[in-house]
Amino acid sequence: MEPETWEKLGLSRNESRVYIALVKLGPASVSEIAKKTNVHRVNIYDVLESLLKKGLVSSVIKVNKKIFHPANPEALKNLLKKREEELKNAERELSELSNIFKGGVKKDVQVFKGRLGLKTVLKDALASKTEILDYGSGIFPGFYPEYFNIWESHRIKNRIRMRIVTSRSFKGKVPRKKLQIIKFLDIEFKNLSSTFIYDDKIAIFMWVEDPIAILMENKELADSYRNYFQVLWKTAKI
Repeated sequence: MEPETWEKLGLSRNESRVYIALVKLGPASVSEIAKKTNVHRVNIYDVLESLLKKGLVSSVIKVNKKIFHPANPEALKNLLKKREEELKNAERELSELSNIFKGGVKKDVQVFKGRLGLKTVLKDALASKTEILDYGSGIFPGFYPEYFNIWESHRIKNRIRMRIVTSRSFKGKVPRKKLQIIKFLDIEFKNLSSTFIYDDKIAIFMWVEDPIAILMENKELADSYRNYFQVLWKTAKI
């Protein structure tokens, strides 16, 4: 029984390890759980508190010691139902985006090619009056290193906040910067594009040999992309 199985339902790795250990141990103290899982005792308390909120653990006081009990594994079905609902919401958002796109935003679309084209669109994002939402590939730092740090320094100087959602395969590879939060989707995927959402704009960067950037300006479309980003944000984990 691997923790990765339950991570797909929204449990963190430590939450999975602690819950599985409790099912095997039965009622147990924090020290017993820590010994079984090799999770540091300090972290065990936070993990158990999270599991309590998710209804996967309960506790009682016995002889001045708190003892934790695992909930019936059937309770995990609630997490599965929640994940299914999130996926259905994502499908609805995608359908809305497709309908809006088919409705036509042609006059609001610009296409830029080459590294200078990417730079033009990236510079446009630095004038944003809103936070920048970014989902997709975490390739920007490695693809365009000579401009990445310059761009980030200007973003921070301009006090533009940024939230990023990418694949867990980029964990540890995307530099963490000020005014920025990165979360990771618990899936592996190969993606050569990134999507920025800011102001009433959507910028799609295609990190290929002859790079392309597409800039669209349309409030309805930008709001729909924001809604879709929020679905991903709720699903992703730090």
